Amino acid sequence: MTEHNLPEPDDAPWLDTSYDGFNFIDEYRKQNRKPTLYDIMRDKLGFSIDMCDEIVDAVEEWLPPQHETNGYQWNRCIQMMKEKLR
Repeated sequence: MTEHNLPEPDDAPWLDTSYDGFNFIDEYRKQNRKPTLYDIMRDKLGFSIDMCDEIVDAVEEWLPPQHETNGYQWNRCIQMMKEKLR
């Protein structure tokens, strides 16, 4: 028995202490998220990592900046586009 009155893992194979809920959540997000521009260029089109980085950087620079005087919808739209890049 351990200090918390639990059996040793070898004595109780049903006691799996390797579970990490955060890893499960990360894996779920990776499997169920929409592909980004980077993903499409890299995985579907076969661009090199360097080329993907250069294109995504150029698009980020091309996007207009968010600004306090613009409406919420404008800033939200710009933010969504930036999130879809990488």
